[in-house]
Amino acid sequence: MINNFLSPEIKANIWPVVMDYRRKRDSVLSFSEREKLREEIYQMKKSVFDHLAEIQAKTIDNLSKNKIKVLLAKDDEEARQIVAGLAGEARVVLKSKSNIADEIDVKKALPGKEVVETDLGDFINQVLGEEDLHPVMPAFHLAPEKISAKFYQKFGRQIDPTPQAIAEFAREQIRKKIVESEVGITGANAITADGQIIILENEGNASLVSRWPKRHIVLSGIEKLVPDLAAAMKIVKASAVWGTGQAWPVYVSIIAGPSQTGDVQNKLVIGAQGAKEVYLVLVDNGRSRLIDSGLSELLYCLNCGACLNFCPAFHNLGRGYGDKYLGSKGIIFAALSRGLLEAKKSNAYACTLCSACFTNCPAKINLPELMKKIRQKFNGAALSTEENKKMIANLEKFGNPFGDLGGEPPKSLFCC
Repeated sequence: MINNFLSPEIKANIWPVVMDYRRKRDSVLSFSEREKLREEIYQMKKSVFDHLAEIQAKTIDNLSKNKIKVLLAKDDEEARQIVAGLAGEARVVLKSKSNIADEIDVKKALPGKEVVETDLGDFINQVLGEEDLHPVMPAFHLAPEKISAKFYQKFGRQIDPTPQAIAEFAREQIRKKIVESEVGITGANAITADGQIIILENEGNASLVSRWPKRHIVLSGIEKLVPDLAAAMKIVKASAVWGTGQAWPVYVSIIAGPSQTGDVQNKLVIGAQGAKEVYLVLVDNGRSRLIDSGLSELLYCLNCGACLNFCPAFHNLGRGYGDKYLGSKGIIFAALSRGLLEAKKSNAYACTLCSACFTNCPAKINLPELMKKIRQKFNGAALSTEENKKMIANLEKFGNPFGDLGGEPPKSLFCC
């Protein structure tokens, strides 16, 4: 069901960004260094899922010892109910960039509250009424001139159409809301079995979201679990290199509990200058079904977006290719979390199986092979495309996918 192709304008905005990204990425790590790190992350993730129950139990135990309260959510609805309860009567809720927050549609849990996007790209999309088009660079498809014009309509301020001026204006607007907030919501890049939550960023907004409000809510899936801090730092490194082409992110937060002080007679007091309460909402939402279906490799994902950067289907379809998550990852995840029909609607057959995603994945996830398994499930559920059904019928009757050609070239070509 291919439709809603990206406009030539958006394509023109995206391509220079991804080419600049590749230049930066290739300059910070050599090919051999990248391949070594990819293999290390792949083996670490595989080990985690081979011992998942043990690591999860240890993680929850150590987080609890560190006074981080862990709440388990079986699906998106239960996750939203938990978030709604934790948000309580708060009027202003801060949110940093979080893929899982978007996955569960966390804003549905917060009716009547002002949810402030603090990431620059997410803030731009919120003001412009746009959907994000990349997990790391959510507004990379928008030209500065369009952003500046919309800011003028919204705020009545003329902003120069430059990245610098746009960022400075957004900083001013977001900080006004930060000081009013009582609850902050972030994701996590890694959670160690030793009881630490790791969040990486460049802007500094996630640090403020996790520290300024009195209550910090962390949303995460089980795929973020790692054995220790050394493993987490490999995730941090890879997320920077493959996410934006940086050697390291600007900020790395290691959160091992609510803020505390012992400066008065060495008596422990919880709630110094940072959050007084820290909650981790660990969301399943189809992940267990992925594991049970032999597709746990999908959960090695770091959400860096590298799989999209050179994907031909994504560069033509944008948000039309994928589901809650973009690209083939989103289609595969949808099949086990939302059903095969929803996955098929996400343009599952637009994937060319070209392996650009696999080649560019820091965790060596073989997305094309996983996509083949999902298509097999489509076939088993009689959800194959009409083109595929016709091709199979032709193979059975004529021994080729094109039918009786009568010596003429085929009028229709089939793929995948």
